[in-house]
Amino acid sequence: MIGVARALGRVAGGPDRASVGALIVYAAAVAVVVALPALRRLHGPDRGASAHPGAPAVGPFTSAPAQIDELVTAPQFATSQPERSSHVARSWQRVGGVGVNVITVNPRPDNVNVVLGLAEGTVLSQGRFGRESFGAMVRRFKPRVAINGTHFNLRTNAPVGALVMEGRLIYDGLSSAVLTVGENGRVRIEYHRSKFGRDFGWAGTVRTAIGAGPMLLRNGRVALTPYDEGFGDPSLFALARRSALGVTAEGKLLLVTVHTSVTLNKLAYIMLRLGSVDAMALDGGTSSALYSNGQFITTPGRKLTNLILVYD
Repeated sequence: MIGVARALGRVAGGPDRASVGALIVYAAAVAVVVALPALRRLHGPDRGASAHPGAPAVGPFTSAPAQIDELVTAPQFATSQPERSSHVARSWQRVGGVGVNVITVNPRPDNVNVVLGLAEGTVLSQGRFGRESFGAMVRRFKPRVAINGTHFNLRTNAPVGALVMEGRLIYDGLSSAVLTVGENGRVRIEYHRSKFGRDFGWAGTVRTAIGAGPMLLRNGRVALTPYDEGFGDPSLFALARRSALGVTAEGKLLLVTVHTSVTLNKLAYIMLRLGSVDAMALDGGTSSALYSNGQFITTPGRKLTNLILVYD
């Protein structure tokens, strides 16, 4: 582009105006071609595995009702027994030489609910997202289990992935890997290849959804293609603490954190060894967080904008 600009400077003082016009058109065409690779990498994690400040703030879906703002500041459900649950099991396992924290949830019983929690200061009707400490969010929402959610823009706090709450699309972010929770408690991790939330078929069938990624496993096989999903930040591929979700063949939900810094490829094999059929990464690094039955298992190094909560 610098060479083109210099050429334009030399010709601009000359008599051939047609040549100047042609060079201007050429320069514009080159600019578009150069920009295309960047446009394919619209979102990705920073050094702490959250969305970089340049990630797009797609904005809330316009049909989201203002009443959903009430869900941000109050618990959506109550956890019946503070210390024990037959639907939730916690374990620490060594997989491939790495210690792994695993929460296994049976989401099928009627009293088990997997929902989103948003930070205080979030006003969905105004497109504003807050940020809050993990401890404060857990104390406010009072869940059985909590894990950090999708990547977010460090400047605006806006999530990268699409969000569905109470059966409504409340944020229209980019969604390649998506956790969906149906009305019957069925959990799935779906792959949508860099689609917006409005583009996947959640209407009428999904109660809760959160788009994150990249996808780790599909149908029991490692399926790690972050560039195809739009993740382009090189730090995503570095060693880092990790958070992930998996779904087993029996339909159970696995919430996992790894304190040891590992690659995405290592994380994918860990999720496979834990019995996941489908799995996806969540935000990680200094955003990695996990809580269960009154104990903070993984403590993040920054305030967060969103969580995945389990009640029973």
